[in-house]
Amino acid sequence: MATPDKLIELLTGKVFKVRNQTVVFDFDAAALYEVNIAVLHKTVTRQSKRFPPDFMFWLTPDEWQEVAEQISPGLSATKRLPPLAFTNSGLFMLSGVLKGTRVAQVSVLIIESLFSYKKIIDNDEFTTL
Repeated sequence: MATPDKLIELLTGKVFKVRNQTVVFDFDAAALYEVNIAVLHKTVTRQSKRFPPDFMFWLTPDEWQEVAEQISPGLSATKRLPPLAFTNSGLFMLSGVLKGTRVAQVSVLIIESLFSYKKIIDNDEFTTL
């Protein structure tokens, strides 16, 4: 059975801060869900009402250049178009609109991470019956 730690493992090194928001870029989200980036973009465009600005936004060229240089020197020269940035909510929404076996697996990991009972069990404030 998958564990929430698996999601953390999959996202390690792929989470960045942009505009004071924690985001995952479209190319990493496509790799996470194992879908073609063009499919990801097409799906997001078709389902645009599900992706308000606090779920997803395009980086500006300046933002992308700054972040790309942190990822890998010269990346902004090879990948010139700024990527989409998905917040936690946007990443979760992607799992609801994309299709495929891997998408279902990642969706389960996200839900397990969000609703992990470990947080409740480790909390001394709950009432014992």
